This record gives sequence, structure tokens and C-alpha cells, in this order.
Amino acid sequence: MAITQDGEQKFGISETTLKTLVVESFSISKTSNRIDINDGNGEPSGAVIATGRTEVTATVQLGATGTPPSIGEKLTLASGYQTSDESSKMVITSVEKTETAADYQRFNLGGYLEINTGS
Repeated sequence: MAITQDGEQKFGISETTLKTLVVESFSISKTSNRIDINDGNGEPSGAVIATGRTEVTATVQLGATGTPPSIGEKLTLASGYQTSDESSKMVITSVEKTETAADYQRFNLGGYLEINTGS
């Protein structure tokens, strides 16, 4: 299967250094934790939910000679994924090569959306 660059992938990542990147699948999930609140006697008096970071996973392809993203690298997501409290930058925490063919490589990427960017 040959990879062709048309520049307009629906879930594309728009980093100039990764122009041959094609996204096969993409998912975003928000994490949270329940925190129990106890009174002075150690008896439960309530609970709150604290939101955690927004996790991102993707399966991507790039050309056979392309360089995959590296751990710690920040990738800019296509518009439509940014919310009022988040960035559109994905910080890569894992890169796993799953397939190599004559004309492409396939990788599973894991990461989270950057927050508190100051912009």
C-alpha cells in the first residue's frame, strides 16, 4: 500500500516535520479520580471528582524512510480537538512500531494533551 500525501487527512497531525504521517485511528479519553472526604472522626462525609489529564492514542503510518515521533515530542493536532481548558498539542509518552512494509511503517502512539501552556 503506497502512502500518498494530500495534506488534508481528517485526523491529520499538522507538524511540518511529519508531512508523510497518516492517522488510521485516533481516540481521546478524559481521566478522573474519586476523592473521598472524611470528617474529623474518619467517617465519610462526601466525595469529589477531580479531573485528570486527557489521554490520546493513535495508530499512524508514515513512509518507509520517515522518522517516527519520539517520546517527549509535542505534535500539533488538527483543529477541532482543542477545548477551552486544553491545548491542541499532544505530548508523546509511548511509541511502538507494529509493522514495517516496503513502502510504509505503522506505529501506535500514546500521549496526553498538554495543559497550562500559558497561551
